[in-house]
Amino acid sequence: MQYLLGPLFVNVAIIFSLTYITNTIAPFLPKKVNSVKVKWMYGGFAAICALLCMAYPIETLKDSHFDLRNVPIMIVTLYGGLFPGIICTLVVMVARFFVGGDYVNLGLVLALVAFLVAACFMYLFKNKRKRWKTAVIISGVYTLLYAGILMYDLDFLPTNFYMVYFTSFMLSFFSSVFLIERLKKINDRLEETVYLEKLSVVGQMAAAIAHEVRNPLTTVRGMIQFLSVDTSDQKLKEYAPLLLDELDRTNKIITDYLSLVKPGNPSLKSLPLDRTIEEILSLIAPYGVLHNTLITYKKAGGEYYVVADLHYLKQCMINIIKNAIEAMERHDGVVTIYLYAADRNQLTLAIEDNGKGMTEEELTKIGLPFYTTKTKGTGLGTMIMSRLIREIGGNIHYESKSGSGTRVLLTLPVR
Repeated sequence: MQYLLGPLFVNVAIIFSLTYITNTIAPFLPKKVNSVKVKWMYGGFAAICALLCMAYPIETLKDSHFDLRNVPIMIVTLYGGLFPGIICTLVVMVARFFVGGDYVNLGLVLALVAFLVAACFMYLFKNKRKRWKTAVIISGVYTLLYAGILMYDLDFLPTNFYMVYFTSFMLSFFSSVFLIERLKKINDRLEETVYLEKLSVVGQMAAAIAHEVRNPLTTVRGMIQFLSVDTSDQKLKEYAPLLLDELDRTNKIITDYLSLVKPGNPSLKSLPLDRTIEEILSLIAPYGVLHNTLITYKKAGGEYYVVADLHYLKQCMINIIKNAIEAMERHDGVVTIYLYAADRNQLTLAIEDNGKGMTEEELTKIGLPFYTTKTKGTGLGTMIMSRLIREIGGNIHYESKSGSGTRVLLTLPVR
């Protein structure tokens, strides 16, 4: 028994260690779209992990080579996608081919089976609510296929081998899933902490300058209005509206700053979803007509109640829809609102447009202080929305591709 346990525990330690190292270089994040560079990195680290497992196989089983190399193949395929999974699988198969032996074909087939099983269940595994159920199905299917192939091709394996090997496989597979899920939550909290620190810095700046600047602006605006009414100076009459518009824009920037620093005191109530969204659409619809954009709401198809502050929710959704309308570069712009997901604790609304979309780089910067894709934006609107949604216990997430529009996922607690 000991000759089986020793190498397998070494393999488990290798898998855990490489998982931690990978997280320090390319952190696992729950809602981040991995770039090609990160996918190469995940594939490379998984391949290294598999090769290290192959360096410590179970010996004394004739010319066979058993280890946990297929766990990295399955994990990187499930979390990284097909591309990193293919990289890791190819490296393992090439390495196994050069190791040689009477059972080299068996090793190649088992590596391919591990990848194919993970690839078949990859999209189901991405569903957070079904992740653990899917992991159980994946491990069960793989174990049955693996054991069936071994029993068909190898008749010299002792009975205790199957118990020890597949127990080690289950332990390393489920522990890896648990570890990555925990790391994703920790990384998400760290990003949240950094984001809140940035909000705090902007808030302190706002408190320092807002009141000192606002009073003189009000005086200047009033004087321009007064002088432009009775003056005979045509230049003043011509440029007065422009000056007033710029003063109003400056005042809005200050108001945005104050919205960040002002302590929140939301009045949480149970709000009917359909009726609330219809009220919001009645407010923003004229703006859509002005910009030749159709705004549609696909009703949820059931009676849902969200727990939120009505004023906060209206401000956020109007801001999101307004941003979607302004992102249009066509005359047939469409903004669609629909229920994306729902369970007993929360629901997620999707606000989707067919505008110009955002690049991966732009998407990662959304919500940062002073970052905006608009020519006249302040970069504070998305920060304000994030703060307001967090204060009512919700969350906001952006999905976009350049040229393919943007989808904003607004998660809210339900009654």
